[in-house]
Amino acid sequence: MADIFREVDDDLRRDNAQQLWDKYGIYLIGAAVAIVVVTSAFVGWRAFTTSQAETAALAFIEAERAASVEGADAPAIYAALAEDAPAGYAALARLRAAAAFTEAGEKVAAVETYETLVADTSAEPILRDLAQVKAGALLVGEASYDDLATRLVALTDESAPWRNPVREVLGLAAYREQKYERAYAYFQEIVNDPTATPGVRDRAHVMIALVDPHVARSAVAAPETETPTEPETGDAE
Repeated sequence: MADIFREVDDDLRRDNAQQLWDKYGIYLIGAAVAIVVVTSAFVGWRAFTTSQAETAALAFIEAERAASVEGADAPAIYAALAEDAPAGYAALARLRAAAAFTEAGEKVAAVETYETLVADTSAEPILRDLAQVKAGALLVGEASYDDLATRLVALTDESAPWRNPVREVLGLAAYREQKYERAYAYFQEIVNDPTATPGVRDRAHVMIALVDPHVARSAVAAPETETPTEPETGDAE
C-alpha cells in the first residue's frame, strides 16, 4: 500500500514540475542565455581594456626611450603620443612634453602645454591641478601676483593635494612684488602644515628668514611713511 501512495506522490510531483516548466520554462531559458551573454560581454570587455592599457603602457615606455636619446625632439615625441593615447597616458605625455620644453628653455611653449592639459576635462583633476601649479611656477616674475592668485588660490585649500607647492609659488610671487605680509603668510602656512615635504618646508624656512625683516620694518615704518593729512580749508570764496 505504501508503494501505491509513493507512486501517486511521484506522479503528482512530475505533473506539477511539468506544469511549472510549461509555464515558466521559456523564462528560465531566457535568463540562462542572458547570464551567458552578459558574462561573455564582461569578460570580452575586460580583455579588451586590459589589452588597450598594455598597448598604451608600452607606447609610453617607447616614447620615454625615444625622448631620452641625445638630440631627440622630446616635446614632439610626447606631443605625438598625447594625440593617440588614452586620457591618462595622454595627460602624462603632456606633462612630460611641458617638462621637456622647460628643460630646453622654451618657457612659453611649456606654459601653453600645461594649459592645454588644464583645459582637458577628460584628464584626472589631480593631473590638471598639477599642470596649473607648474604653469604658475613658470610664470612667477612674468605674471603679476594678482593674476597668479586668480589662477591658483583655490588650490591652497587644506584638502587640495598640491596646496604647499601652490603656497610656495604665490609666496614667491608676493615676495617679488614686495607684498611681504602675504608672502610671509604663505610660507608660514607651509611650515605649519605637517604634510609638507622636507624640501618645500626647508625653502619656506629660508624665505621666512628673508621676508621677516621686511615685515617687521614695514610694520614699524608704516605710520612714518604715511602722507600727513592737511586740514580742510573749505572752498575759497
